[in-house]
Amino acid sequence: MTSQIENTQLSFGQKDAPVKVEVFLNLTCPYCATFYGIAEEVLKDYLNNGQAEFIVKHYDKPREMLLNGTLVNLFLDYEDPSRVRQILKELFETQEQWDQLHNQEIKHLLATKYQLQEEPENTDISLKVTAEAIRRNVKMVPTVFINNKEYQYPKEIDADELKAEIENALAK
Repeated sequence: MTSQIENTQLSFGQKDAPVKVEVFLNLTCPYCATFYGIAEEVLKDYLNNGQAEFIVKHYDKPREMLLNGTLVNLFLDYEDPSRVRQILKELFETQEQWDQLHNQEIKHLLATKYQLQEEPENTDISLKVTAEAIRRNVKMVPTVFINNKEYQYPKEIDADELKAEIENALAK
């Protein structure tokens, strides 16, 4: 990799892995939920074998349907990425049960079910991810980069393509 990857607060796998899978996503986006599920399944062995690093960048894109995801992102404890990974997985799996709640109900859910509280530094992280998204011309979520090769709507990536791209990158 020639360029340094920014905003790696939620990074899973080895930092020196040859394959970097970056995703800009939002917790209330159903397409992001689908991609996250695919990534968790496909990347498992590559992460365990030190062949891939999975970098999740919560994009607090200013769009009404994504605002609840932005609210949740304020509560994620970036100091504990493995726990955040589990919470993301659960929230994506239960997305339709909470994504239409009012903000006070979401705050209550995060506090009672996950013992989360608002993390003041997450606003700065959010602004940095947003600035990066603007620089990299990320218009939609999910947008995926595999060693800087971009997949952005309408070009989505499915499980087979994700696996093939990782295999191709490893073969280089």
